[in-house]
Amino acid sequence: MPAKCAAPRATAHLSQEYRTPAWEQRKLGKVGITYSGLHGKTKDDFGHGDAFFVPYTNVFDNPVTDQGRLEHVEVDSSQAEVKHGDVFFTVSSETPEEVGMSSIWLGNIRNVYLNSFCFGYRQDGSFDSLYLAYVLRSQSVRKQIELLAQGISRFNISKNKVMNVEVPKPSLGEQRRIGAFLDRLDSLITLHQRKYDGCANPLFLERRISCRKPSHQNRCSATTTPSG
Repeated sequence: MPAKCAAPRATAHLSQEYRTPAWEQRKLGKVGITYSGLHGKTKDDFGHGDAFFVPYTNVFDNPVTDQGRLEHVEVDSSQAEVKHGDVFFTVSSETPEEVGMSSIWLGNIRNVYLNSFCFGYRQDGSFDSLYLAYVLRSQSVRKQIELLAQGISRFNISKNKVMNVEVPKPSLGEQRRIGAFLDRLDSLITLHQRKYDGCANPLFLERRISCRKPSHQNRCSATTTPSG
């Protein structure tokens, strides 16, 4: 019986110095700082005022924060205004799979603030914004966050723990290519999902909406399943 042939290695003939280097791992806390969401007493209830705040569900649902889903609020001068490129993290959820979800702010609207059930992260330019938006939702990063989350009836994660999470850091050029590719792919998936959701044929797809209302937010989840 002939011996099995080993699969050829494209880099077998290259010396170590010429092979593609492994991606560096960087802790978030080494390349950025955190800040809190809305805290203390605001001047008015949510839904009023000239300022805007980013709701919890907007952070949870979108790798890139949806600028069309901001809400009005009045705040005082002690609050931290968000800036272009800031990352938002949720700090509490009902399951470890949902805690520490992230979204990145790529808007240039002024007078925008973060929901109190989230915290902000401002990096020093080590990461491309789109790359960071998607890598923070990758399986490897999410697994680290889930292991750090604690709780019984609700799961929580602190800013300090998230800052210990390690993120792969290729070169900025490679980050930009990866981020742009994933952003286009995400947009394409969203476009096709909207097309299917708008299908008028009831025999094609049936959309089931289930809503639940935790103590601090209204949240809805949608699942699409074959009918019949």
